[in-house]
Amino acid sequence: MYNLSDLETFIAVVENKGVLAAAREQRLSPATVSHRLSKLERELSTVLVFRDSRRVRLSPAGEIFYTRVGAIMEALHDAEHSIGARSSSVSGLLRVTMPPWVFSKYVMPKLTQFEDTYPELKLDFLINDHFVNVVDDAQDVAIRVGQLNDSGLLSRKLVNNSRILCAAPSYIEKNGMPTNLGELAEHNWVCLPWQRQLKLFDEQGKIQNFNAKTRFTISNSDNMTQAAIAGHGITIKSKIAINNELDNETLVEVMPNVMAQSDAPVWFLRPQNSLTTRKTDVFYDFMKSLFINCS
Repeated sequence: MYNLSDLETFIAVVENKGVLAAAREQRLSPATVSHRLSKLERELSTVLVFRDSRRVRLSPAGEIFYTRVGAIMEALHDAEHSIGARSSSVSGLLRVTMPPWVFSKYVMPKLTQFEDTYPELKLDFLINDHFVNVVDDAQDVAIRVGQLNDSGLLSRKLVNNSRILCAAPSYIEKNGMPTNLGELAEHNWVCLPWQRQLKLFDEQGKIQNFNAKTRFTISNSDNMTQAAIAGHGITIKSKIAINNELDNETLVEVMPNVMAQSDAPVWFLRPQNSLTTRKTDVFYDFMKSLFINCS
């Protein structure tokens, strides 16, 4: 029968993307790692990992087994630590997805400090403005901005936030400041591809569907900010993403309070069936601390 060491080796192979790297991490010979992996597959009567000379890839059964066993092993290590039986710090792999502006503006400046505090914790960031399915893409944590539609995720609010329209002073000087939806419709926009259809308040306070006249769309929120600063058009931004630009007036707000769906909190999400582990708890505390001055 397989044992805990076999399971730990399997997890190491997956998270280090190979037998040799797993062997180095576990201070074992590659032959021992391969033997443990083969033993585990033999006991389970299934292939967990497809491997060749260059890389390993989880089989469908291996993906299920890794997800379930990884969570159980994390909980076991946390339990050992809580009774003093495990002296090591927070460890393992934490997979996190978040928008580019959250990573570049808030996470990166403080990441070294977090790494120094938890040197045994590995972080795998998926930085993307597109919707990422947390379960299908095997993410432990997702940082999302806006209203939540997925009831299958456990959520904790990190900070309140709102979206605004903004543009560079150079663009406003050249094209004028719009004062109503008719004038706004004549302006050029720089948007994420899914931001072209908006709901805005008209002069009578009624909600209207509005189609932005995009000069170009761009799939990265950080690059979109730079395009707006360069004067390419009006854009939609989270206010806490551009607080510095608003303060130094490299961007100015356009038609305040015109957006009908402006509320866009920042959320910390994890899968509904995931176990609470020390690594997700410490990362939540880290993320929460980053926004402490934004409330």
